[in-house]
Amino acid sequence: MTMPRRIANALLGAIARVAPPAAHEWCDAMLRELDFIPGDWPALKWALGSAVAITRHAARNWRLWLAHWKSIQETGQEDRMNSKGKKAVGIVSGAVGALMLVGCAFALLRITDLVFPRLGIAHTEWTHWLAVIFVPEVIFLAAAIGLWRKKGPVAAGILLVAITIGLHFVVHVAGH
Repeated sequence: MTMPRRIANALLGAIARVAPPAAHEWCDAMLRELDFIPGDWPALKWALGSAVAITRHAARNWRLWLAHWKSIQETGQEDRMNSKGKKAVGIVSGAVGALMLVGCAFALLRITDLVFPRLGIAHTEWTHWLAVIFVPEVIFLAAAIGLWRKKGPVAAGILLVAITIGLHFVVHVAGH
């Protein structure tokens, strides 16, 4: 079985597992019909369209879908994410949150320069250091300390970004 066909089967199988009970018959029919579609790429395209259709159908009956998800979680019918997966998601979410904070700080600096051009913020390097490096680093440190006990992976993601930005700053200063 080629890669597009495997992806199509996996996609429809995953949708069938999480679909509400009212859509199970429809999901099974789409899975069986997938075998009769000629060509691997058309089969993948058809599987994507089927997944969208099943998701829309489930979204219309969102109460049934939520009740089904709740029963899956309570009875443990479906495998839950293992601890490594949870840690990875935590680290990535911490890192993304930290990068978003740095992006917002940089955007605020640029907007301030556009609104108040006479301040000359764009031409002074210390404002960049303060707004984009020092203030976020302090926030990262405080957040990592506060989150370490209960949300360790998130704190680790934040620290990863803090260390990366700190090293970037050190290399920048050493290079100039």
